[in-house]
Amino acid sequence: MFAALLLNAMVSPVAALSPPEVFANVAPALVVLEVLDGEGRRVGSYSATRLAAGRFVTVCEVLDGAASLQLGAGPQPLPARVLARDRERNLCLLAADGDGGPTLPRARPSAPGGRVFAVSNALGLGLGISEGVVSGVRRFSVGDYVQFTAPISPGSEGGALVDEAGALVGIIDYRRRDGQNVNFASLAAWVDEIEARAARSVEQLQRYDAATALLKAERWSELQTLSADWARREPDSADAWRFAMGAARGLKQGPQELDAWRALWRISPDRPDVGYGYGRALAAAGLRSEALTHAQALVAAHREYAPARLLVAQLRQAAGQHREAEASYREALDLDPWQMPAYWGLADLARLRGDHATSISLYTRLASLYPEAPGPRYALVQVYLAANKPARAYGVLDRLPGSDRDAAVTWFLRGVVEMRLGRPEAAIGAFRESLARKLQGPERAWVSVGLTYYEMKRFPEAIAAFEAARIANPGDGDSEYQLGVMLKDGGRPEEALAGFQALAARAPDEARNWRQVGFTLSMLNRQAEAVPALERSLQIDPAQAKVWAVLIEARRLLGRRAAALDAYEKLRALDGQAAEEAWRANFAALEEKGAAR
Repeated sequence: MFAALLLNAMVSPVAALSPPEVFANVAPALVVLEVLDGEGRRVGSYSATRLAAGRFVTVCEVLDGAASLQLGAGPQPLPARVLARDRERNLCLLAADGDGGPTLPRARPSAPGGRVFAVSNALGLGLGISEGVVSGVRRFSVGDYVQFTAPISPGSEGGALVDEAGALVGIIDYRRRDGQNVNFASLAAWVDEIEARAARSVEQLQRYDAATALLKAERWSELQTLSADWARREPDSADAWRFAMGAARGLKQGPQELDAWRALWRISPDRPDVGYGYGRALAAAGLRSEALTHAQALVAAHREYAPARLLVAQLRQAAGQHREAEASYREALDLDPWQMPAYWGLADLARLRGDHATSISLYTRLASLYPEAPGPRYALVQVYLAANKPARAYGVLDRLPGSDRDAAVTWFLRGVVEMRLGRPEAAIGAFRESLARKLQGPERAWVSVGLTYYEMKRFPEAIAAFEAARIANPGDGDSEYQLGVMLKDGGRPEEALAGFQALAARAPDEARNWRQVGFTLSMLNRQAEAVPALERSLQIDPAQAKVWAVLIEARRLLGRRAAALDAYEKLRALDGQAAEEAWRANFAALEEKGAAR
């Protein structure tokens, strides 16, 4: 049996090695594990530890959804396959034909304080080593885990935790970490039990594989049926509830997704990552007060778990508690400097208070931390625009890496920058390039094209662009409103009026709809109908100087001088300069004529 091949005598440390000696002894037994999609592209880079020739162990979680696997063992990567899975303990056995390399002796974890080393492919940068100590052996629902302080990062999953003699103590399980320096590894002895435990769990694994296939195919209703039956049979199965969550998300069933998170948290109250997901689900359901209470309790229970502080910060920001939110964002970054959303949050807070310099600094740092990620650079473009530095924004777009330079969103932002630089024809060309590349939310580009043409007084093209925006996003009141403005100013007031009246009927509490109904009727010299629409707009929002001015004129043209003067007095209390202009346009000439007589 294969288990017999894995049998190694448990050894005690015979001599303490220096970190370079540990790495030299241990690294040959570690390989980089590449997870590939259906087109052979890498979607994740992790770690695997050799147990015997052609046999490796890693964590199962990183394999979910993989189309194929390869191991960076030897001069050429080797294809790998899954031999056995212990889903409960998150350990998977891999096979790779043609591999032959060293293995590691085994050891029990030392007492707290004993030196240990994590050897792994941290952050996908290649094999490296970090040093720490054993904090203790902790009890979880599936058994005991070694808690240690050696820093690890995404990609460390499946790596080796070894003692100061280079003997294997455990397999690193990144998902169980509580903070930057509080991490966990499954016991090395467990690797000998993978096959036997997998054989006892055939039915559960078959159900897991069936659910995975349905999830991958986005067959949400079937997945919901399967996961519901699974959860009825095994109400404490975390996998069942995770698939139930995926089905609910696919079906856009928020309450059911929240129920699944609640069940997961009930099953795994010792998992801070589950607690984080549950808190986010509460916030997404609009239960922000409950989410904040939960997140604060999560921080208290797992003080070094950075995402819990990140969640507290995000919820405080949403509640308008900006000072407290900033403090929590900084606490999250103190624990884990790789918390990208915390930088985003700090930059957004700086933007809200008009501190463009801080926003620019933060997004610049993000761009340096994630040189291949376009998001920070896109944000930097928008901050430069807010700071009225379009030339700087253009430079950021011009330095985007690789294919991102030709992406649809890049062309859209280039169009915005060209507009700010006073180059409308170039802007229109860029917006059209974004549409040709299938911009997500194409109405944004059509609206931008329409507004650009409008600024150029090219009304037919502006109208055509806004009609395209309306088609791209049917029922969008903003596009319909802007189309009406284009029609009104482009010499087609009757069509504009029909559109504005439809908008006013659909959204009678929006002042702008009644305002445009009144403006258009006044343009058509239908003053008796214009006055009630203008008055309705002012009832909703009295602080509209231009509407008061048009109302003064409409009442005067209807011969309602007293009512016109009453509107003038109200405008004068609101905007003295606008009132003076309205007086000259409506009353001054009449008074001069009367005086001449």
